[in-house]
Order: sequence, then C-alpha cells, then structure tokens
Amino acid sequence: IQHVLGRETRGYQLRHEKKTTIVALMRGGEPMAFGVNDAFPHAMFVHAKDPQDVNMHHLEGQLTLILVDSVINTGKSIVEFIGYIRNHIHATIHIVVVAGVVQAKCVTGDDGGSLIRQLTSFARVHIVALRLSETSFVGSRQTDTGNRLFNTTHLA
Repeated sequence: IQHVLGRETRGYQLRHEKKTTIVALMRGGEPMAFGVNDAFPHAMFVHAKDPQDVNMHHLEGQLTLILVDSVINTGKSIVEFIGYIRNHIHATIHIVVVAGVVQAKCVTGDDGGSLIRQLTSFARVHIVALRLSETSFVGSRQTDTGNRLFNTTHLA
C-alpha cells in the first residue's frame, strides 16, 4: 500500500473503503461501529435506530454496507434492516453484519426462525461475530445492552 511518505510499504486496507457505508444500529451498536470506523476511516458513517433511518443517499454509489450491533439475540432487527435495504434502497449491495455477540440458537436453527435460514433469501450477506454465546440474556429498559454499555442503567 502507499505509505504517507510516498513510498510503497507492506500493509492491508479494505477494498473499496471509500465506497463502504458503516451503519451503527442505535444505540448498542455505536461503540463497536466507532471501532470499525477507526479501522476504515474513509468509509461513510451513519447512525440508525430504525431501518427507515438508512436513506438512498447513504448507499448511492456504495459497494458495501457494514451493519454493526453489539448483540444479536434473535436476529429480528438485522433481518428487518436487510429486508428494508434490499427491497427499498439497494438490491445488490454487499452487506456485512458485525456483532460483538451472536446467540448460538439464532444461527443454528434451534429457535425455529433461524437467522441464517432467513438470511439465505438475501444474496451477498455475511455475518462476523466476536463471540458466539450459548447463554441468553435479553434485557429490558434498565438492563438493556445500550444502558449497560453507556452506564445509564440507573436512568431507565
């Protein structure tokens, strides 16, 4: 790759980084999405609480979309985001889902609505997870992942 001093050096970079959009699924996905953006600083960065928060201008001319969330429990919100993007914005963009933790049952089919089974209906979708978990914890309000990540459990 090109070194900042103008010479060639050994290194790695994301192919088509400038044609990549990183979407932080709010609010729990934001810290990890900032880390992904640190690794790919030339990518566009978008915050989205709902699928409709991702607009045409976020993906126009882009080749890759990285959806980032801290935890995938059932995969329902991921499927909603991908379905909305595929059906309303960009039918062919390469989508990479990045998560800190993915519940094993949603990728093995043990939950009846397997995330993997649902995602096979979409082409060019991949999942990257730091950890696969056999244990399940679904918080509500005070113990929600976002509240735990931002130390705001006392405010809920």
